[in-house]
Amino acid sequence: MNSLVWLRTDLRIDDNPALKNACKNSKSVEAIYIFSEDQIKKHCEANCKIDFLIQSLKDLNKSLEKLNIPLTIIKSKNIIEIPRLILDYSKQNNINKLFLNNEFGEDEKNRDDAVKVLLKKNDIISESFHDKVLFEPGFLKTGQGKPFSVFTPFKRRWIENFKMELLDIDFTYPIFEKSNLKSNVNQFDFKFKKSHKVDMTNWKIGEQESKKILKKFLSKKVYDYSKHRNDPILDGTSRLSPYLSLGIISPKRCILEAMKLNNFEFTSGNIGITKWVDEIVWREFYKNIMYCFPKVSKGMPFQDYTNSINWLFDSKQFEAWKNGATGFPIIDAAMRQLMHEGWMHNRLRMVVAMFFTKNMLHDWRLGEEFFMKNLIDGDFASNNGGWQWSSSTGTDAAPYFRIFNPITQSKNFDKDGSFIKKYVPELKDLDKSSIHDPSDEHRKYLKYPNKILDLKTSRIRAVEAFNLAKKSL
Repeated sequence: MNSLVWLRTDLRIDDNPALKNACKNSKSVEAIYIFSEDQIKKHCEANCKIDFLIQSLKDLNKSLEKLNIPLTIIKSKNIIEIPRLILDYSKQNNINKLFLNNEFGEDEKNRDDAVKVLLKKNDIISESFHDKVLFEPGFLKTGQGKPFSVFTPFKRRWIENFKMELLDIDFTYPIFEKSNLKSNVNQFDFKFKKSHKVDMTNWKIGEQESKKILKKFLSKKVYDYSKHRNDPILDGTSRLSPYLSLGIISPKRCILEAMKLNNFEFTSGNIGITKWVDEIVWREFYKNIMYCFPKVSKGMPFQDYTNSINWLFDSKQFEAWKNGATGFPIIDAAMRQLMHEGWMHNRLRMVVAMFFTKNMLHDWRLGEEFFMKNLIDGDFASNNGGWQWSSSTGTDAAPYFRIFNPITQSKNFDKDGSFIKKYVPELKDLDKSSIHDPSDEHRKYLKYPNKILDLKTSRIRAVEAFNLAKKSL
């Protein structure tokens, strides 16, 4: 049997179910990746992420070459033509079966269904697998047989259904006979212009590097993860999100290696380890939300009543927020970190998103899109879930109106202002009593902008807007 693996957000050898199963009973295996700038633009993928993707594809190609699996990049104009492109390739190369790992967005599901239907008509079998989640989306249900919409009971059911064999992921790949087909990865014209200012030296390329990062994190940082994860200057997080987003490392590998350190306990043992595993499960939760509630893939809020919110828009405020010039140091530091690194600390993602949607009362979809256009770890499900959670339009809605005070958050999680000083250097000489909320005199002297809004009045305005939306039901 001649098999074809269609790679997407699974750019790795380790724990790749589609690749593993293709290799089990095949005479030959080939791999393809479909590159479409139009789709990249449609999905608002960041330029730094595409840069990272291209370099990761080249690294993956080296690993596949060792197995004599040629990787071919295929150019696509739009999602509609993908089924035909795969069929054409399959016919030209005498492919009998297609292997792929599932994606859960609405467009992606429809695309994959169309591919399978067309191939079947032409006597080519397709088989798909789950590599991004431990449990098939929709499998875990409430007592009423409905999909979960709250994380805590979802995680509880996740633990109840966990079996060790789910983490049986190690596999030794065979080496195939050398193919006449040559990879085109290094010659392929991606036509990608590196129109970003992200310092890419922060992000090592490739699967082996991702494993090193995981190993280093688990050897030291994870034990204090619960204590340090909210402090942005300590860098107490794993920084694996870009690798998880492109599938350079799998969630299962992360969970397996972490659980080895904790005797496979999810609720006891080291709290740092269990809390970090929680974050991996959060990613699975949001993929479940995307799959079970397709409306979130279509720009709709999870909470229907929030469709009635009268969002405001102030172009000057929007630009100030994007450029890290709001006059709130922790907000500005976070936004400048995003533009410099293509990444933002998770606590600060919540802080800036709440400020944007609650204090500024700007539509969460504008913030969601801006993040996707600039994040190297941009993942639709996680980004959408985070923005909707922060804006109170999504899951896990609190019984009270949740809004962070950015000055309080700054004092709590950047106590001495070290993070602010790093990314807002004009404030570096201020002491910890002044740096979180500089005086008018300091602002004028240091040429730091005045606040774009008043926290108290903007909070009242947000509460009224949400209450009015509820009354309109």
